Amino acid sequence: MAKPKLKEEAPSINGILNRHMHSIFPWEVQHQPDHSEIEAYIEITGEREIIAEIKSINHVAIAEFIVALVNEHNRKQISETMNNSKTSRR
Repeated sequence: MAKPKLKEEAPSINGILNRHMHSIFPWEVQHQPDHSEIEAYIEITGEREIIAEIKSINHVAIAEFIVALVNEHNRKQISETMNNSKTSRR
């Protein structure tokens, strides 16, 4: 017996808003002399918190790379979500 096709649903408003929070509050990095601290907005607390410390010889470059990568990923997710929700309404 053939399986019924699953209907693809548009993303929920809460899902879209949660993804927007990451673009409104992009990750940031604070450099110290011997390490770098990566900060992100935490939805549960409603505040920015340090989520990682990078301690290595090239901590500045590593931390900057991680933050840029995550922020770019979050921007793409928002763009894709918005495009998908627009096409699903047609």
